[in-house]
Amino acid sequence: MTGQMSFATLEQLLAHFHSEESCVNEVYRRKWPQGFVCPRCGHREAYTIRSRRLPLYECCSCRHQCSLIAGTVMEGSRTALRKWLAAIWLISRTDKGINAVQLSSLIQVTYKTAWAMLHKLRAVMSAADAERPLDQDVRAALTSYGPPFTPLFELHPKEHPFLIAASMNNPDNIPIYVKMKLVIREHLSYKSLVCAGRGAFVSQHVSCHASNIDIMNHPFRFRRPNALRYIADQAKAWINNTFHGLGGTYLQAYLDEYCYRYNLESQNVSIWERLADHCLSISTALSWRCRGRSGRMVFAA
Repeated sequence: MTGQMSFATLEQLLAHFHSEESCVNEVYRRKWPQGFVCPRCGHREAYTIRSRRLPLYECCSCRHQCSLIAGTVMEGSRTALRKWLAAIWLISRTDKGINAVQLSSLIQVTYKTAWAMLHKLRAVMSAADAERPLDQDVRAALTSYGPPFTPLFELHPKEHPFLIAASMNNPDNIPIYVKMKLVIREHLSYKSLVCAGRGAFVSQHVSCHASNIDIMNHPFRFRRPNALRYIADQAKAWINNTFHGLGGTYLQAYLDEYCYRYNLESQNVSIWERLADHCLSISTALSWRCRGRSGRMVFAA
């Protein structure tokens, strides 16, 4: 792969990817960083067929034809590659994120198309998150998203409980990697996490090599590092400011989006570069596709 590219503004990105041909080259190098590989037989040479909007690649060995965007987040889309790359860059920004109304205006697509694009990109982020379990010293605490309600014990229908958890760097108690996962109501007794809920979270999101697992079963009564509460509060504020509040249906996808950007930024990794690789690499195709049908990704026993 060639060197990383960084763009300060959308205008810079669009100036760099000034044509569909330049976008084709970018998608090709990220999809096949070591050169073409036939998905059927593994042969490494292909003929290029340019009779369509996007090139097809016909394997020189088995004659299997492969589309440029097959197996990527753009598979099946008629939207221009240039607009897809712009959407990937816009959602990768850590300053404020982007909603479908803003995206549709910036890249000149319908709201429905913009919403579908963002939904697919968040599914990629969720799939990437699922590939890395928490390890080392794992801390977690129960909190919820939604308007504040007065009942201390009863869970309001508009309250959406979730666990915020992190691999911690001892002795500094600095979060190394953060996850936020919704809790289904069957795993709660009033507002407290039951053993089945704890077990489900650990089995799905914590490595078997974790040295310590400490989960607070009750809503934040803070004996946990304030870093966890701060991150949870920042995520809630970001959701409210960017999307003006959410229901429970797609909330998990937005929590995963926040964690994806937070984790990469805290590691000084280029979010644009990593997300572009995840979106255009065929290695993530099955993972994001199985998650892309629903934004609600909760853990269950």
